Amino acid sequence: MASVKFSDPNPRATVTLHELSAVQATARRHLTFSMTLACPLKCGHCIVGAGPDQGATTMPVEVARQYASQMPQLFEYGIRMVSFTGGEPLLAKEQVRALSTAATNSGMVCGIVTAAHWATSASAAMRIINHLPGIQTWDISVDAYHEDFLSLDKVRFAYLASKRLGKRGILRFAYHEPLTDRDRQLLAFMAEFADETDVCSQRIRSVGRASNLEIVRGDREVTLSKPCVTKGLVIRYDGTMSPCCINLVEERRHPFQFGDARERPLTEIHTEYMAHSLLQMIRVIGFGDLLRWLAEIGIDEKTLGPMPEDVCDLCPQIMTNRKWADALACRAAQPENRLRIAILASRILGEHDMLQQVVRELQDHAADIEGFELAAALAAETAQTPVGAQYS
Repeated sequence: MASVKFSDPNPRATVTLHELSAVQATARRHLTFSMTLACPLKCGHCIVGAGPDQGATTMPVEVARQYASQMPQLFEYGIRMVSFTGGEPLLAKEQVRALSTAATNSGMVCGIVTAAHWATSASAAMRIINHLPGIQTWDISVDAYHEDFLSLDKVRFAYLASKRLGKRGILRFAYHEPLTDRDRQLLAFMAEFADETDVCSQRIRSVGRASNLEIVRGDREVTLSKPCVTKGLVIRYDGTMSPCCINLVEERRHPFQFGDARERPLTEIHTEYMAHSLLQMIRVIGFGDLLRWLAEIGIDEKTLGPMPEDVCDLCPQIMTNRKWADALACRAAQPENRLRIAILASRILGEHDMLQQVVRELQDHAADIEGFELAAALAAETAQTPVGAQYS
């Protein structure tokens, strides 16, 4: 029998506008909890710098239960998916169990990203997965850096156990670009036992501990014209928040701040997240206008420094500069721009939260804002769409 061979990851893959919109829509329905920065591993490519010495960062059980009690309201609001990440989220097993059980009982689907250190045998893997019945999707990390700390057998045990128990098993493969010999060996390893459609590939990024790596980039076109494709709000272990689970996930120097999640209803926080002018602007139309705005105040490409290949790398380059970010957030929050962004989010992404909120807040200034009547009519029309029907 000929051996199975998986295809190389293709960072240049194209998508249709419909496919892109489907990915962008995830942010409205998806909520992630970063449970801890603790991890039994200390991988060289970790974007959050997780490790064995980070136990003090773990979300307390009582806080997890507080969030769990809000799951019915979150479902009614429109959240349909809940994810758990870290660090290693299974070091907060009881917290994950409380949250995932409440979410599943409310009608949501839950997933977890894990390094599979716990899958010491086939039976051990089955036992852990059975202990968390609320988790339907198991993302098992596999890459050259994890292998420094755990055997590949654990990856195999975890993946196969998830499949045997009727769960969705995913192999989350982090790779170098161009692929190294070790990356290719790992692709061959996965082909021995997994379905290629269960492999989710993502290139290694120069963030966190990975910023110390000498990552060689392949020759490819700059893709700064694409929009932000965040998969949604992240609630961290300490009640702080991140607008995405990629380059800003553990970054604190950004303008997307929404208070302390331990002190506010999560639905209220998420509503503000979905109505943040600057965030919604980069989600809908990308970074082109932002670069133009920066140029108008004297921040040109020379000042910005080397332009990265991807918007996920450009975002922290801009947003962690307090002066630049404040200027951009201020301009995006101008009434005319807020209204324009809200209309685009409604028309392009089918997200109406921001439009309805902006129309309410600007009602007293309607005569001074061009296009307000059209926006108000659209807001009234979309207000008739039930939340469950819109986001299910």
